[in-house]
Amino acid sequence: METSGVSFTTFQFFGVALRWWEVYESCRSIGAAPLTWQEFSILFLENFVPQSCREELRRQFEQLRQDDMSVMQYKMSFSKLSRHAVWLVPTDRERIRMFIGGLTYQLRLLMTWERVSGATFDEVVDITR
Repeated sequence: METSGVSFTTFQFFGVALRWWEVYESCRSIGAAPLTWQEFSILFLENFVPQSCREELRRQFEQLRQDDMSVMQYKMSFSKLSRHAVWLVPTDRERIRMFIGGLTYQLRLLMTWERVSGATFDEVVDITR
């Protein structure tokens, strides 16, 4: 979800979020490159989620482990929390690395880099399942 995701998301804004976005857009230089999803996410989180909450969600993401969750429950928690720490997983490769790192030991052993090399995040989840 890159610039089209930003456009789709901001299109749905209303109230305070819409006013914030309008002010932000009006202050941008003419001809400035569109925001990437990562840039937008960081801006949005910095403006609407208190620092203490962001730090707690980041900590939860860094410590997330599959433990007794199913792969799909783990993937859902991983995806939810990763939105609050986009700078920790700036690329698909980093996202995959962190996802595999939180799997149970048995699954981590099966998820060799050769097996997932070139795979997308969703393909890695499917391989894990």
